[in-house]
Amino acid sequence: MVMKIENYEGVADTFSWPYNPQLFDDPTDSNHQLTPIGFQRHHILVSGGGIAAKNIILTGHFSQSTKRTNWRDMSTHFMNTTVLKKLYFESDKFHLGVGRQVKRTESGGRTNFIDYVATFESIIGILFDDTERTSGTNEGNTTTFVTEITGTITSGAVDIVIEDALGNEITIDSAHLTTGHTFSYKLVYMVNSGSGIFVSQYAYVELNSVQTPNVQTTGGFGILQIAEGANVTTIATTNLTTPVVTFRDGYVD
Repeated sequence: MVMKIENYEGVADTFSWPYNPQLFDDPTDSNHQLTPIGFQRHHILVSGGGIAAKNIILTGHFSQSTKRTNWRDMSTHFMNTTVLKKLYFESDKFHLGVGRQVKRTESGGRTNFIDYVATFESIIGILFDDTERTSGTNEGNTTTFVTEITGTITSGAVDIVIEDALGNEITIDSAHLTTGHTFSYKLVYMVNSGSGIFVSQYAYVELNSVQTPNVQTTGGFGILQIAEGANVTTIATTNLTTPVVTFRDGYVD
């Protein structure tokens, strides 16, 4: 499979490598904390089973007449950090994040090549399946995330409550709701906070196509998840008509 990178939202604007990098360094690290106890043989471990953000390093080259075009197309994606990117090393799974650094070198002995080193920084430490699904189970090998929920507000007099089976829950008070308005939840969305500064916002919610700040985290971290092997029906919604819950299988690889 030839690697590619594309936008997570909107127009894909895909760049496919003409041939894969010679090195694809993809570490998976726990983000637990270990506190040593002086002069003892036991130490304190604090862990939530989390995975650290990844720094994925690509090392390779471009050649022939298209080498500069390929270099510029790749580096444009890696330096466009206000837009989340999908980085594929497998045809059906991607890392979600943005570029951190690109560097090229041209040496006298390799005038027909552009050698490069590029670093991609993930914002979520797991791989996502390329296919979004609205039914069935998480067939990956780790807990995954709900990517989207859509529906219509059933009653403006009742709170919206959405929860998973892992203790995460969000609530929107009825004071902010109108019967018949649309509801949309996204796992993550790049929000313009002003002057072109974008911030990744998790559990992003729109009411009638307008972002609402009135989302309360009433359980866990409020980011809805589906355990390995669990069904999408573990996501429970209150006060939404015909809700559609979307997810991708999740992998630790």
